[in-house]
Amino acid sequence: MNLRDVSRRAGIAAAVGTVIVLGVPYALITGPEYVPQLADYYASGVVGAGGIALFALVSAVVIASVERGNLDPDVLAGVAVMLGLATTLSAGAWALAIEPSPVFRDHLWLVWHARAVIVVSVSVPAFAAVYARELLS
Repeated sequence: MNLRDVSRRAGIAAAVGTVIVLGVPYALITGPEYVPQLADYYASGVVGAGGIALFALVSAVVIASVERGNLDPDVLAGVAVMLGLATTLSAGAWALAIEPSPVFRDHLWLVWHARAVIVVSVSVPAFAAVYARELLS
């Protein structure tokens, strides 16, 4: 396998992984008392968690479709990098805008969740950039 194929697959996996990590609190925290707090948690920031998930999934689709031949691969590779950056920047804005609530007291790991989303999302533009570099060379 060459670096081009590996970075393409890793970029897709990183984008999907970002969405999975983003959804962990929704899957693990149960109870009617937490519903409004989780809604506020996910709605924080400029675009909220929904926007982060959208950027990440569109990044995965763009990275996967670069070599399909429908559009210029060079342009799509650049779009993939920019979408990856949008994913990471929106995750950072979301993490900074989160207001602590009582759900944090009951689930202490949630304090680190937003940071984990950022860490995972950083790999999306990184792998997209490696893929674009390999594609253009």
